[in-house]
Amino acid sequence: MSFLIQGGRVFTGNVFKETDILIENNRIAKIGKKLQSEEKSVDASGFLVLPGLIDPHVHLREPGAEYKEDFKSGTQAAVAGGFTTIIDMPNNKIPTTTANRLEEKKKLAEEKAVCDVRFHFGTTDSNFDEVQKAKPDSLKIYMGRTTGELMLKESGSLERHVSGFGHEKPIVVHASDDSPNEEKNLEITYKSEDFARSVAEKYNQKIHLAHVSTSHEVHSFKRYAKATVEVAPHYLFLSSKDEERLGIFGTVYPPLRSEQKRITLWNALDRIDCIASDHAPHTVEDKEDGARGFPGLETGLALMLDGHSKGLIDINWAVPAMSENPARIFNLQGLGKIEKGFAANIILVDQKKEWKVDGTELFTKCRWSPFEGRVLKGKVQSVIYKGELIFEEGQFY
Repeated sequence: MSFLIQGGRVFTGNVFKETDILIENNRIAKIGKKLQSEEKSVDASGFLVLPGLIDPHVHLREPGAEYKEDFKSGTQAAVAGGFTTIIDMPNNKIPTTTANRLEEKKKLAEEKAVCDVRFHFGTTDSNFDEVQKAKPDSLKIYMGRTTGELMLKESGSLERHVSGFGHEKPIVVHASDDSPNEEKNLEITYKSEDFARSVAEKYNQKIHLAHVSTSHEVHSFKRYAKATVEVAPHYLFLSSKDEERLGIFGTVYPPLRSEQKRITLWNALDRIDCIASDHAPHTVEDKEDGARGFPGLETGLALMLDGHSKGLIDINWAVPAMSENPARIFNLQGLGKIEKGFAANIILVDQKKEWKVDGTELFTKCRWSPFEGRVLKGKVQSVIYKGELIFEEGQFY
């Protein structure tokens, strides 16, 4: 079956071009003008045509806390936000730390997910054999407290995990401290990050730093050539001033930083490798009980587009940061680009569409957002996944 996307401004070769895309057998077959198909077609005139986005930092909560989010609701939220591939974190209430649990998650996702779901594998002080058995594509190392008791406590565990993992497979590090005192929080965080980077460098290992919230982290971690970093949109667009305004809905881990640190983080944007939502859905009741974390799959791209419309962000930087770059970092072959032979995961975006964030209209089960009430300019119009139109104007097919 063939599928033709006509007349859009297509992001290909790191630039926008007015061209057509012909899809055959779930792959991009041709890119060029005046292409034809006798089967399906979609008119993309007036829209940006982007590669399906990739989010490498998502918490889908299943198994163990499906009331917050499950594979169906979470992947629907992802698609509505323009993501066709997401990588799920291991720190569930039932953590992904054994080969059997990884297989269980994969089966659940196959049954429920509406887009591509990959998985990070969690490390503990004692699951070295399980890592070898599971042969995961990536590891997640927690050097700070988290759900599921995954924080490494023994001094030699990090080095043992790093030295025993494949050199070209990425290891994701969560080094954030949970101290409420910002000075102490950052001191411990920076020290943990420096240690993780030095161990990775010792073993020539790819290492990726999760959710940076200060420019210091970016510049320090990137001193190692095989180190990459991600930032969540909320650290770019919210600060501790917003936390005061948001109350219980403003608590996140790492915490929102001062307005000055937020502005300084923007100055390090050109050294940041990718955007990751750290989508962490909690119910209102969970937030009232002190849960930290924000939903973010449905607002991330829109925030970037809105920032572009205000002259804050170069869209030619933002698109690769949400597609090609995470594909490269996490070895996702054939994803993240609009290029001949690549998977036909493509999104159409109306960059002129203005909309107000309303939690009750989101697909995530938690039904709220820290950006509640904010008017954003730019919204996903359609999503094509594996060569099929699966989402259009807010509706799933």
